[in-house]
Order: sequence, then C-alpha cells, then structure tokens
Amino acid sequence: MDKNSRFGVKKEVKTNHSFGLNDWKIFDILLFSRGMSEVLKIVEGWIESEAKNKPTSLKLRRPRWIATVNPEFVMKSIKDKSFRELLTKTDLNVVDGVGLVWAKELDRQFVSLSDVSFLRKFMVGAKVGGEILRGKHREGLVTGADLMPELCKLASEKGYKVFFLGGFSDRAKRTADYFRSQMSDLRCQISSGEPDFSNEQVLKKINEFKPDILFVAYGMKKQEEWIKVNRNKADFGVVIGVGRSFDYYSGDLKRAPKMWRKIGMEWLYSLIKEPKRWRRQLELPKFVWKVLTN
Repeated sequence: MDKNSRFGVKKEVKTNHSFGLNDWKIFDILLFSRGMSEVLKIVEGWIESEAKNKPTSLKLRRPRWIATVNPEFVMKSIKDKSFRELLTKTDLNVVDGVGLVWAKELDRQFVSLSDVSFLRKFMVGAKVGGEILRGKHREGLVTGADLMPELCKLASEKGYKVFFLGGFSDRAKRTADYFRSQMSDLRCQISSGEPDFSNEQVLKKINEFKPDILFVAYGMKKQEEWIKVNRNKADFGVVIGVGRSFDYYSGDLKRAPKMWRKIGMEWLYSLIKEPKRWRRQLELPKFVWKVLTN
C-alpha cells in the first residue's frame, strides 16, 4: 500500500485483511485494486486451502469475507463509524465503482505533483474523468454484479457449492435459476432470508448445504452487518455482499448496456431507470467533492 496516499491516515488501522493483498487506502478503507483475475485466484486459493485441511463436522471452516466497496460505501463510512469498523473486519475490499477508479488515479498522480491546489485537483480530475469515459484505468474495477457470474463459473468448473441468500420475494430463486440455465452443473441452494425465514432457519440451511461461496443480497450495510454477526455461526468458505445484483440476474431490473458500463455511466443509466433512487445517487457527486477538497 502506498504510504504517500493522499487519502490515507497516519494512524494505523487494525484489520483482519489478509497480509499483502490490499494496495490502496481511501478515507481509512483498505482496498484491493488489482482486477478480476487476481480476485478469482485469491478466492480459489482460499477454498482449496480449506479443502486440504478437511474440516470435520465439529469444525467450521475459516470464513473469508469480500466486500464490494463503491463511493456510497465510502461516504457512509465517513458518516458512520460503526460501518467504517465493519470494513476493517473483511478479508478483501474490492473496487466496485468508477468513482473509486477515478480517485485512485487522481491519488497516483498527486503523489508526484507539488501543486495540489483545488484548481489543480479539479483540472487533473477532469482530465482523469475524460480518460475513464474513454475506457481507461479500468483494470482494477471489480463490481459485485460482474464478480457473481465469474465466481459461479469458477464454482461450476471446480465443483464448488454456491448459496444465494436474500433479495426480495423470490429473487434468490430466480437468480439461481438463471445461473443454472447458464451452467447446468452448478451446485447451488437458495433462501430469501428474513423476514420470510428466521435467521436460525437460514443458518440451519446454510450449515446443511455447506457452501463454498455465499452471496448475500440484503443491501448495503444490512448485509455487512449480517455477515459480521453470522460469519462464525455458519459453515461456508467465502462470503460476498452483492447488494442489488440479484435484481439484475432475476430479471427484475435490466442492467446498463455494456457501452454505458464501459464509460462508467452505469449509475446514470440506473438513475434514468429508477428516478426514485436520486437521493442515493447524490452520494457520487458528494464523493467527488470530498476527494477534491481533501
């Protein structure tokens, strides 16, 4: 991790992050920004390592936790100390959102700039933003919605078991049905979770299935809080909070076309499709302002 990061802090933060995996820090949050292929290698290594240990029925596996961090996470963590603490308990925080890609590239450039006035930051920020719109600097981006199918593909190839938890109504089931239609040999189970089922029932189902990969779609913060409380009560290998990704793969919400995603405008497409989310989308310009005035 670059000790010169303009968004870092002098005081060291105690974390459970795997040594050497995280390479950047913004407003106290450690992030892994080395791309999808590296994330998949890490997940496979975790699962295979646990398999070699051959845990017995009396010994749960050591659960690994991936958080998909976007600018909304960052802004929430600045306002909410308890949420910021949650993000120090994960094993890996991946970069989910071009706003963070923009901030990292800005950070990298400012390391060698002596003039860091607001005007200079704004000018460099606009330049970096234009480059992102042209598809540059995207190597470290790993969105939850992109990570899900890649992990399901890995699970299908390696014989890992996958569990889909959460969503609204029957979205977990329809998400599982979608991935089964794409990968006929995918071994998976589902639960819509609370309030349809008690947490005890959810944990019982997870422990009976013993998934290698657990996707939790309870929404930002709620899913992270659930993982923190339950990660040592359930037998699974890796857990990922995936926000609204079930909405896409269940068919309830159309994801932005690739061209919109390529230029970093998926947030705008979502806003057009769901105008009622405008308050949440305001977090992105607030994040930009926070970075520029830091």
